[in-house]
Amino acid sequence: MILTKKPLSKGIKTFYGFGDMWFAAMTLVELFFFVFFLTNVAKFSLPMVAIIGSVTSIVDAVLSPFYGAIISGTKPMKWGRNRSWMLVAPPFVVVLFMLQFTKIGPSEAISAAIVCFGFILSHIIWNIAWVGNVSMIPVMANTPEERGFLSGKRATWTALSGVFFSYVGQPLAIYIGRVTGNEVLGYTLLAGSMAFLMMIGYFVVFKLTEGYEPTGAEEAAMHLKSPQTRVSFGGMMKSVFQNPPLIALLIGDFFRFVGFFVIMAAVMYYFSYVAQDMSKLPFYLLVSALASVAGAAVSSKIIQKLSARTATIAGLLGTGIILIAGSFFAMNVTMFFIFVPLAMVCLNIVGASLVALYADVAIYGEWKTGENATPFIMGLMNLSLKAAIISRGTVIPLALAMAGFDAAIAPEAASEAVKQAVINVNMLFPGITAIISGVVILAAFKLTRSKVEELQTEIDARKKQAA
Repeated sequence: MILTKKPLSKGIKTFYGFGDMWFAAMTLVELFFFVFFLTNVAKFSLPMVAIIGSVTSIVDAVLSPFYGAIISGTKPMKWGRNRSWMLVAPPFVVVLFMLQFTKIGPSEAISAAIVCFGFILSHIIWNIAWVGNVSMIPVMANTPEERGFLSGKRATWTALSGVFFSYVGQPLAIYIGRVTGNEVLGYTLLAGSMAFLMMIGYFVVFKLTEGYEPTGAEEAAMHLKSPQTRVSFGGMMKSVFQNPPLIALLIGDFFRFVGFFVIMAAVMYYFSYVAQDMSKLPFYLLVSALASVAGAAVSSKIIQKLSARTATIAGLLGTGIILIAGSFFAMNVTMFFIFVPLAMVCLNIVGASLVALYADVAIYGEWKTGENATPFIMGLMNLSLKAAIISRGTVIPLALAMAGFDAAIAPEAASEAVKQAVINVNMLFPGITAIISGVVILAAFKLTRSKVEELQTEIDARKKQAA
């Protein structure tokens, strides 16, 4: 049984990625506030904060390769192998993510255990839903151009979350905390609100994508004719180790993510120690968010014109050049406001084009192994991301320590060496990692647009022959 792909509907062309906007808004609660919540709101002791951070980040990283494997290797549910997870997973996340922002229990140890429980389980479930969502790109798209278009549309909606969150995030937590008289509850309900919006967003995408993927019953019928509709463990391993473009992508994406997360984590130091004016931070976040939207908005046109591979390489090299050049002028706050948003434009073009490249290597993997492990391969994006998060934690402290940083010294008394170290972690280091990422993909990722089209044609011919 071969299902012919439907043309992309107007709803898909407009609203695919709507769920990603709210998913990103939910994750921004954690990115910006989790550590602050633990130390300043819930008031866990610093050793306990370190334990919570270590346990949750390590477990999350270890589990990251398995999210796609669960989708690829298990029997599909009623609504399809990928789509089903967008429906059944998010309601559990709403409750579990709220537990991550609580302090419940008779002792600090029990309270910390509840936080870890909420963190680990919410991440397991939301990552499976996220993989199911992003795996719909190669399922729905008929050509590399359509994969690039959908990746760009998803990136645009994702970038819009930053604009929304810059206005709503912290003010909502503060407002709820003031009204309820419970500061902890403010962050608990902020997390729950964003997770609820994620659930609604994914439900919208679930409805929009109806008919683009075999249902559970249809895949069962396909299984009778071809027992390989469910991917074996061996097939998953082959889809990685017999897939050189995927290996190149994972390595390049790791360096891209390291730089991105360092920028996100280090910007507070810039406005504290270099600009010495934290009041400028909200405006910077807004400008960066708008720059991200601009990059994501033009990404699909650039991908369709140049190809996802060329757009990725050009975007990474452009990001690197802008950040490295900007590091020489960043003592001037105005120049910082110019160079970093420009880099964000390039970086968000890359964010869209890399998703399209993962879809391409999924096609290569199916051609190479004969098994369609698309959810598993798309889920491997999490592997580079989680590894980068762990690595990020060592870069900033090391760079600051080498410059003689001391948190007890007031920012206005900081040495020039400390200021330069702050600039380096905000611009020079991320610029270098972006260049490394671009060079890795240029040198080792040889899968061109025409080659992908050729492989897809051969895969389709095999399926027709087997039908």
